[in-house]
Amino acid sequence: MLGLLLAAVLTGPGPEEGLVLDVGVALTMEDRRVLHNARILVRDGRIEAVGRQAELEAPEGWQRLAFPRSWAFPGGVDLHSHVHTGGWNDINDMVHPVNAELRTLDTIVPWNDAFQRAVAGGVTTVNSIPGSGTNLSGAGTLVKLKPVRSVAEAVLRFPGSVKVAQGYNPERIGDLGGTRMGMWWMLRWYLHRAERVAAGEDPGSRIELEYLAGIFEGRHPFLVHTAGGRDTFGTVRMFALEAGVPVVVSHASFDGWKTGPALARTGASLNVGPRGFDARWPGDGSIRGLVAAYEAAGSRDLSVQTDSPVVDQEDFFYQATMAERLGASCWTALESLNAAPARQILAGDRIGRLAPGLDADIVVKAGQPLDPRTPVQLVLVDGEVAYDRCAGARY
Repeated sequence: MLGLLLAAVLTGPGPEEGLVLDVGVALTMEDRRVLHNARILVRDGRIEAVGRQAELEAPEGWQRLAFPRSWAFPGGVDLHSHVHTGGWNDINDMVHPVNAELRTLDTIVPWNDAFQRAVAGGVTTVNSIPGSGTNLSGAGTLVKLKPVRSVAEAVLRFPGSVKVAQGYNPERIGDLGGTRMGMWWMLRWYLHRAERVAAGEDPGSRIELEYLAGIFEGRHPFLVHTAGGRDTFGTVRMFALEAGVPVVVSHASFDGWKTGPALARTGASLNVGPRGFDARWPGDGSIRGLVAAYEAAGSRDLSVQTDSPVVDQEDFFYQATMAERLGASCWTALESLNAAPARQILAGDRIGRLAPGLDADIVVKAGQPLDPRTPVQLVLVDGEVAYDRCAGARY
């Protein structure tokens, strides 16, 4: 019987058929909705319907998979990843303080081993971004983790974001990148020029402004490497409050949480990690969970990240596990894996939830997402099997 089930999974449904997935519990990540004895209908790579088995009929002739004791939820979306080449070899050109014309799209190796390990951990989408050696290091790419050979088949969106770095990594000697005043002057100069290009006022501009102009047109956000209270709030002030463009504050570590109340009042999008705690600044020898600190200060737009390979891509879910362990609420930790990052990267209409019309990126796990003791059993990406533990367990 097991052999027949595996054959059905690996071959997939026919061209006129769909897939019926029955599970014990489904976390739809829609208004914190929990469905028991759930059924998910998948066809043509998209979710067609989600409901209770007693209320949602299984269409005749569709392939059917049943995991009566397992949990289903949307695939993980990691907004800060550098393993698109399979290792550390992402772009990190540090000759000039700004490299806005660079892009990761040309360096992606689809279905590399790091991606395969990540899928086995429940990750289905990553934002593959340049390094942090310069203030403005180029355009990243939203990539689906699925067994394909061509980059075009793997790309969800390009650009996924534009990478900016502040706070420690890009600091340098000998040019404008050597001081905060110089770095912030350069970034504001590029913001003003990009705004003019987006408005059609500067058609002869250089190519490096193309990706920045797309941000003013609402097609993708900035993702900013930033740490510490000064730079974390400075990022929000410059990009969100002054320029009025979508921005994701990535890392937000060390003592950045001390600006939490001010950040919460702006509604800032915070992408916390890979360091999920602060042991230096609480002042009483304690460890402060960063997601918990931002949540306690009033922030409601929180996601986690790995900065992979700083933290292995397959340990993305464990970042949320530790966020909860260090004081974050369970639902905030759960949403930090899928619904929140999908919304932050402006892709919530495609990924991050189990809802009709969205991509069928679904994880089936023997326990709830934050429980590291239970394995991922099945992962669908765009409705196709990307990982099946029975066909070869990674963990």
